Amino acid sequence: MLLAELTDYLERDFPQVFAAGVVRVAAADAGEAELVLTPGEAHLRPGGIISGPTLMMLADAAAYAALLSLSADAKMAVTTNLNISFLRGGKAGAEIRTVARVVKPGRRLSVIVAEAFDGSGALLAHTTMTYAMPA
Repeated sequence: MLLAELTDYLERDFPQVFAAGVVRVAAADAGEAELVLTPGEAHLRPGGIISGPTLMMLADAAAYAALLSLSADAKMAVTTNLNISFLRGGKAGAEIRTVARVVKPGRRLSVIVAEAFDGSGALLAHTTMTYAMPA
């Protein structure tokens, strides 16, 4: 899928993540995708740092976008495993950039790696995911 087509699909079919304009697809091509989040109050945990569930959602959404950039046939792909390491807390007010790359596209299973960065480029989280591909 091309970027415009992918963005339209995600905004239409996943409005809970993409329609509000809080998360946007900055790039998606050849098995790589970059998502940007402008965090709001709903994305914070006590202490004013970005919550773990927010970083997991970004990693999963970026992985899905990376798969879609390879083939529209990936629309029915589903996450079967997600392993995340939180490395430092992201602060409120700065954009979070998550970059995902398909490291092993497969007929049955695909493996994707995603990393989240704060506005200064500091690594916040490293995620590996496995997706089950549609039959």
